[in-house]
Amino acid sequence: MKTIILAAHGSRQKASAAEVAALAKKLDTKVKTNDSNDIHQVVHAFLQFCDPSLETVIQELADSGVDEMVIFPFFISAGSHVQTDIPRAVETARQKHPTVRFHITRHLGILDAVEDLILGEVTG
Repeated sequence: MKTIILAAHGSRQKASAAEVAALAKKLDTKVKTNDSNDIHQVVHAFLQFCDPSLETVIQELADSGVDEMVIFPFFISAGSHVQTDIPRAVETARQKHPTVRFHITRHLGILDAVEDLILGEVTG
């Protein structure tokens, strides 16, 4: 069972956390209606300021039998959360759950499609 974890910064603003949760839910619906992928579910986690934390989500998924987790850093730039905190959390999880496969994707801001999204938004 492969699960994608949308790992976001987190905010003290409840509306911001709700946006991330809503995006994860939309992605989850899309992967569940597409029989051609091997993704079981999409969930979200936060690095700070709100719950659920990345560590908690990883633990809950491992406890539920998920054997592969793909962490997508939902960050525009490669700051300390992308370069240090997420890899550290995943390394700790690897040691704690040696039978689970973990993979960290590139962060959002480095993806080529972001340029097209921005230009499409501003040029309408």
